[in-house]
Amino acid sequence: MANYKGHIAGGAGFCFVYVGLLAVLPWSVLTSTAGILSNWQFVAGLFVVGILFGLWPDIDTNSKAQDIFFGVAFVVDIALVATGRIEAAAYLGLLAMTPIVGKHRGWTHSFWAMILVPLPILLVPYLNNQYILPTSFLLYGAAVTGYFSHLFFDGLVTKKIRSYRR
Repeated sequence: MANYKGHIAGGAGFCFVYVGLLAVLPWSVLTSTAGILSNWQFVAGLFVVGILFGLWPDIDTNSKAQDIFFGVAFVVDIALVATGRIEAAAYLGLLAMTPIVGKHRGWTHSFWAMILVPLPILLVPYLNNQYILPTSFLLYGAAVTGYFSHLFFDGLVTKKIRSYRR
């Protein structure tokens, strides 16, 4: 089981592999990906999303991960409100509150949560624009990658694989 530093490093490391795969795989379906990945601010954003979702499962308990996540979420929420993106600020606030609904290492440490918790990254742009942006897919992938890194470093991935072998 990793501490917050391990989850930060794990989220960054897994996102490094994710961005590397995005850069080298042929993307005929998503032709604009190459242009998006040449924007260093967007790539940095992918890493931030991956790291934050690498910490997210542990924000259900008083921890350094909780302090970091809520500190960043607070700054981002202020920026969203200041730029008039109230709906996005509300979604961020809702997402940030969800871990307190359960106990530590409960639903936040599940594979379903890994898929469902980042889903607003895809759904909110779709509901507002009636289409999903390529950047939303990339951000969703970074979020799932970061979340997966958390489960991996907590030993839940290997535990799940061992249970399937029985």
